[in-house]
Amino acid sequence: MSYNISSEIFDNPLLKELLEKLNIFFTSIDSEFYVIGATARDIIMSGIHNQRPGRMTHDLDIAIAIPDWNIYDEVSMNLCKVDGFSKAKGQKQRFLYKHIYMLDIVPFGEVARADNNIYWPPEETHAMSVIGISDIAKHTLEITVDNTFTIYVASLPGIFLLKLAAWRDRHLVKNTDADDMAFIISSYLEINEQRAVDENYDLYEDNDFTTFNAGAALLGRDMKTILKANAEILDEFVGILRTETDQMEDSKLINQMLETHASLKYEEVYNGLLSITNELNK
Repeated sequence: MSYNISSEIFDNPLLKELLEKLNIFFTSIDSEFYVIGATARDIIMSGIHNQRPGRMTHDLDIAIAIPDWNIYDEVSMNLCKVDGFSKAKGQKQRFLYKHIYMLDIVPFGEVARADNNIYWPPEETHAMSVIGISDIAKHTLEITVDNTFTIYVASLPGIFLLKLAAWRDRHLVKNTDADDMAFIISSYLEINEQRAVDENYDLYEDNDFTTFNAGAALLGRDMKTILKANAEILDEFVGILRTETDQMEDSKLINQMLETHASLKYEEVYNGLLSITNELNK
């Protein structure tokens, strides 16, 4: 789907400038980049749905498909020749724009191994999950900013999948991924209300209807659309969710959602995750 938005919704004045420079750079090398993570969430919520975004973010995550690590090195080297860009120390995926705006460039595609991780050379000791990104990239939103340039942004169902994978890897050290997932579920029915009424009215006929649970079910249906061609990846995401719902009150994911969203109750979060799992299994 295609949208036009105004850069006035960006909470950081550098973001438009950064996105436009990235657009010019990747066009020059005949490649594409995909906006993922919290910035993608904010662009969709504020720019498309006129909703207040979730927690503030001051960095940009993008994903690029590459055939091998030599190409990533070339991208890194040439990007750093563009005015304003530099390589950050310590993290292989991190760059800086004007020394203050963090930019993470995550490679996916043929560099990923059978376990759906990438291993950064030369040490190959640091693994990063890229599960589902290839499928998510096929269902991005085409967004034109100020009628000037166009970017590809992960959809909210795609962002949820990325957050779920990230949560599995790092939930012991941070709860921000659970926060983002709860925010997406909480907002999902409202921002898709017309489509829910027109095409998914059965959600409103559920005896246990709540906006959270119905939003979760609709989200699950949309995630299934992304993953339906990749049964192995679909099963892995189902496994993550099922592990958490099986733990019930002891679920780390459920408890982190409750910690970051005081208005939510255990039963609706538990039922919401069950609804997502059930929709993915259909």
